Amino acid sequence: MTLLKFTSDFVFKTFFTRNPNLLINLINSILDLKDEREIAFLTILNPEIPKDILSDKFSILDIKAQDKMGHIFNVEMQSFPQDYYVKRALFYWAKLYSSQLKEGEKYDKLKIVYSINFLNFKIIPNKKECHSTFLLLEKEDNKIQLTKDLEIHIIELPRFKKKILDLENSFDLWMYVLKKSSKLRESEMRIIVDKNPVMKETFEELEKLSMDESARELYEAREKGIKDYNTSIYSAYNRGKKTGIKTGIKTGIKTGIKTGIKTGFVKGSRIAEHKKAVITAIRLKESGMSIDFISKITDLSTDWLERFFRKIHR
Repeated sequence: MTLLKFTSDFVFKTFFTRNPNLLINLINSILDLKDEREIAFLTILNPEIPKDILSDKFSILDIKAQDKMGHIFNVEMQSFPQDYYVKRALFYWAKLYSSQLKEGEKYDKLKIVYSINFLNFKIIPNKKECHSTFLLLEKEDNKIQLTKDLEIHIIELPRFKKKILDLENSFDLWMYVLKKSSKLRESEMRIIVDKNPVMKETFEELEKLSMDESARELYEAREKGIKDYNTSIYSAYNRGKKTGIKTGIKTGIKTGIKTGIKTGFVKGSRIAEHKKAVITAIRLKESGMSIDFISKITDLSTDWLERFFRKIHR
C-alpha cells in the first residue's frame, strides 16, 4: 500500500496529534535539543480537526502544543505557496504569544513561543540549506539577543537534497521521511530504521493511518479542495487572457500605485512591494475573499482597499 504523504497538512496534523511522542522527537531534532534540554512531554492543545474545514483551502491545520515548562509550540505543514506567508507566520506567533496572558496578569508569565513551519515550496531567497532559524538579535552585534521568547523556524523541504546514504542525524532522517513518505521504498525504510529505531514506529503508525479508510477519505477531500482551487485559479487566468481580466489587472495595478503615491501611502522605494500587494489583493477579491481577509494578507488597510476597488470597478 502507498503511504500517505506527510506534505499534506491533514496527514501531518492527524499523524502527529495521534503520536505526540513522535512529535516530541521531531521537535527535538529541529531545535537540536539533547540530554537534559530534550523535551520529554507535550500536551496537544488542538487535537481535533473539524470536518467542515477540510474543504476550505484557506483553513490552517496547525498543531499547538505545550511542554511542562509552559513553552508553546506551533507546528505546521504548508503544501502550496502563499503570498505573505512570512507575515502570516509572524501574525500567528504574535497571537499565541499575547493569548498567554489573562486580563490583569503580569508580563513575567509570558513563555517562549516556537513557530515551526514546514513548507513544500521555497520562500527565502539566496538560501542553500533547508532550515532557517530567526531570532531577535542586535543589529551590530548579533551575539546579543533581546529575548529568547521569539523563535521562528522555516524548513523549506525542496531545499533538502541529501541522498539516503548521506543522512547523518535525526534531523536529516525526519526531513527525508517528511519529503518522500509516499515514495519511500522498503530498502530505504530499513536504512532509516537502522540509523534511528524511532523511525520504525513512525513507519508503522503512518501505515496504520494510510490503511484507515475514514482518514484516507478525509485526506482525499482535503487534497481535492486544494487541487480544485489551484485548477480554478489556473483556469481563471487562462480565461482572463481572452476576456480582458488580464488587462483589468494591469489597469488595477496602475490605479493602485497612482492612488498609493497620491495619498502618500507609497514612497518611491516601496513601489515594487506595493505592486505585489495590489496584485495579490485583486486576485483574492476575484476569488471572493472579504476586504478584512485581504487586508490581513496584504497589509493594505481596509479603507484603502475599499476606495481602490470602488475605483477599478466603476
